[in-house]
Amino acid sequence: MTRRSGSELKRLAREFLLGNCSAVMAAMLTASFLPAVLLLPFSTELTTGLNVAVVTYLIAAIILKLLGQLLSAGVLRMHLLLAQEQRPAFRDLFWTFRNRPDRFLLAATLLFIILLFPVALAGVCIYCFLPDGAMEQAIFAAGVAAVLVFCELYLTYMFEMIYPLYIEHPDMTVVEGFRASEKLMKGNKKRFFVLQLGFLGWQLLGVCSAGAGFLWISPYIRQTTANFYLDLTGGLDKKGIHIDASVDDRF
Repeated sequence: MTRRSGSELKRLAREFLLGNCSAVMAAMLTASFLPAVLLLPFSTELTTGLNVAVVTYLIAAIILKLLGQLLSAGVLRMHLLLAQEQRPAFRDLFWTFRNRPDRFLLAATLLFIILLFPVALAGVCIYCFLPDGAMEQAIFAAGVAAVLVFCELYLTYMFEMIYPLYIEHPDMTVVEGFRASEKLMKGNKKRFFVLQLGFLGWQLLGVCSAGAGFLWISPYIRQTTANFYLDLTGGLDKKGIHIDASVDDRF
């Protein structure tokens, strides 16, 4: 199967978003700020300095972080709908709450643990094997940091397609999602890295605009990522299909 180029995926993203940005932007802003707003009351309690307040804040932060994952998956579903020439509605933001949210929550937890492992391993290496001398320590720390960044990117890209797979295949189990994502991204991690690297200039522009530019840039990046997934699965060539299709033999 011939894969589309990054420029083609971006062009399609602009076309899909044209005239459909309002609902996606509203959903994106809600997914970004709702957990933070709900966390504010717990933040004010931290000024008391009580251990109970700190524990309560941490528990609330974890719960709201998981809430943010469900909302982010809802935004992703909206982008997948756009790529299938279906018009999303704001209520699609809460689709995951009605469709086995346990899969997304468990996957998010497992991903956190998986990505935490290289960090813990790097800490152990620095603690146990840090050489003497300032220069040697700097070189060693830089080497460990480089390996850590590579491992984090590799693992992140390996499991990048878990959420869209769960959205497209509601009956897919958590383990099946991890395996399917690994299979989809085999041989495509470098291509995805180059695609994401192409947004660096846009992200710098968003920073220079005091964040206002991300109102367009973030949906643009998310839509391109959704296009990348559908390009891998062949979904971009099947316009108008329903994304709740059952799991096929590819996985």
